[in-house]
Amino acid sequence: MATPLLSDVLPDLVEEIVHLLQGTGAEPLETQVRAMRLESICDCGDDNCASFATAAEVKVANYVELQSMEGQVIIDLNANDEICFIEVLGRPDVKYLLEEYYDASS
Repeated sequence: MATPLLSDVLPDLVEEIVHLLQGTGAEPLETQVRAMRLESICDCGDDNCASFATAAEVKVANYVELQSMEGQVIIDLNANDEICFIEVLGRPDVKYLLEEYYDASS
């Protein structure tokens, strides 16, 4: 079974990330953000965490921290500058939507 597009599960977050990328020098990541798949959610157990993997293998070589209005959003990149993980902290709205999606699909 194919992993879902992030835009199908968290469309508002995708648009927020695209907007936040403007003016950061990381605008080329917009294409990747729109095509990202939700591989898995973080299993750290922190109630504040709504982070998720967007690649089967997560090996972080660089990151882009976005200036979000609420919480923290950090895009983790692998050595090829491909998005492999999105750190989302302090965003109960995102956590709720992720949990709802996974509860409904299991």
